[in-house]
Amino acid sequence: MISYKKWLWMTLSIILLPLIAIAGFNFYIDPLWNFGHAHRYNRIQASFDERQQKTNRVTFGSFDYDTLILGSSRTTYISQYDFPGCKAYNYSVSNMLLDEYYDYVEYAKARKGREFELIIIGLDFYASNQSIKREFHEPSFYMEQANEFGYRYKTLLSRDVLRYSWQNFQASRQGQPQNFAYDRCNVKTLNLVPAGEKQKKIDATVDKYRRDIYANYHYVDVKGILSHLKESNPHTRFIVFTTPISQPLYELMLEEGLYPYYQRWLSDCVEVFGEVYNFMGPNSITTDLDNYYDASHIYPHIGTLIAHRVMNSPDPRIPEDFGVLIKK
Repeated sequence: MISYKKWLWMTLSIILLPLIAIAGFNFYIDPLWNFGHAHRYNRIQASFDERQQKTNRVTFGSFDYDTLILGSSRTTYISQYDFPGCKAYNYSVSNMLLDEYYDYVEYAKARKGREFELIIIGLDFYASNQSIKREFHEPSFYMEQANEFGYRYKTLLSRDVLRYSWQNFQASRQGQPQNFAYDRCNVKTLNLVPAGEKQKKIDATVDKYRRDIYANYHYVDVKGILSHLKESNPHTRFIVFTTPISQPLYELMLEEGLYPYYQRWLSDCVEVFGEVYNFMGPNSITTDLDNYYDASHIYPHIGTLIAHRVMNSPDPRIPEDFGVLIKK
């Protein structure tokens, strides 16, 4: 006959061992970026919740950066290591809107303990549309999650997290670059589109902007939002640039009658920051669709050119007409 004590230990083992295995595997792969370890089996990380993942990195990592990078998914493909002389953290996330900048900067500043020496912002014209649909929670949601008591340890028992852990493990084990995935150094991958699929992606992007992004356009208070950000960081230098959309998307903006708002947007940005590097409009890069994944997103190697241009770092690959400096 099995004693009560032995039965109890057997029962507890049956219950606890699977939980320990799940927690251990989730910790080992760390898909939510709650811990800092890196190895060959977690080197590829799916970007399933960028706002939470990057906020977790800010919260739990060693946050000794002097430069902060902000922007939408377009700016996520610019490596934080491509800005010479900067120790930068790329806090850009998909569809980051203007009114999110302030909260993310304040949170990063609090973690750092003081203002940043430099803030670099990739500005998107589409974000000037007040009517654009907000697809994500407010910044406070992700910050409160990260600071909830025991948060990063509770997530180790999550079955949803386990699913991403397994996905990351498989991708890392195979070593194949995954579209839209990060490595453990916060650098994002974007694979080349097969030639036969490029035009479909271009057309799909243009159609989405026509139906959703540029629809019901109302100009947001760009100057007020950006002025508040700048005034809240009086000891910080700002470098701002416009993100380079492809020629088809630029032409759609003209067709939709938005050019006057585009001019106002540029003027407001220059008024606030004194100068803006403008990568939009027809130029050697934007008219060549080989530089684009779709109509909206450049490939990372073009992001390197942007980083070098705004940092005035000599690079013979940068066309003269790419990144025109507009001053007051």
